[in-house]
Amino acid sequence: MHKVARKNRKRIIITALASVAVLLLLASTYRLACGIGLKKAYSKNGITIYADGVGHKEEAKQMTETLRVQLSEVDSEYSPNISVYLCRTMAEFHIKAIAIGKPLALSRTGLKATFFRPCDWAKNSIEPRKTELLSRSLSSVLLHEALHHYEREKLGAVRFFIKMRTENWKIEGFCEYHSTSSSFPIDKGLRIFSGEDNYDFVTSNEIKPEYFYFVSRLRTDYLLNFKKVNENDYWSTKYDEDQLDDEIRQALKEKRYAFTVQ
Repeated sequence: MHKVARKNRKRIIITALASVAVLLLLASTYRLACGIGLKKAYSKNGITIYADGVGHKEEAKQMTETLRVQLSEVDSEYSPNISVYLCRTMAEFHIKAIAIGKPLALSRTGLKATFFRPCDWAKNSIEPRKTELLSRSLSSVLLHEALHHYEREKLGAVRFFIKMRTENWKIEGFCEYHSTSSSFPIDKGLRIFSGEDNYDFVTSNEIKPEYFYFVSRLRTDYLLNFKKVNENDYWSTKYDEDQLDDEIRQALKEKRYAFTVQ
């Protein structure tokens, strides 16, 4: 009986180790495949940028140095380890990022990789998914995506995954709060949020993700900037979202709180 139990435990351990080995092999293969067709444009301080390799070294250097400074302002002790892939076509973006839909960028935090759809280096911009909205700067979106890696390290892989499923507004709101720009018109967003404008603008233009980002940032700004909530409390406190939104609406109505972003 004991021999059977020992054999079963041994079989389970061997199976688990083999599974881990396969996953690590797949992850390594995936990381290698991400760089196919792209060249390393610049790498320093734990941040590596891959692009088409033609005339972008100086831009990549500036972006890397700027990003490092921005991350240190969020947390001076954070040491990033990120590979950024600036894809040349949407097809390449979808394949390498395993992306569904048309996000501006997508981070695979477990692999320490971030993917961008085609962008304009000269203008430092990525066009919005919908023409009704504002364009975002490449550097702003890069900071947003880099902060997802920071969140995963700060919260831990399990807690980060749980937050993505249960309180994703915190995950996105924190990144938007620190990235200092918005793809959703602020005045329009505030009118919709306050009930002064029709939500049909969001549904008819199929821009629910953009509005979600706006509201997520609004909540985060209200808590961290206005109420001066400690960052650890921000992550650990379970907020009633409807109650929080009503509180923000009242503060906006009474002009005790003003939400402004660049």
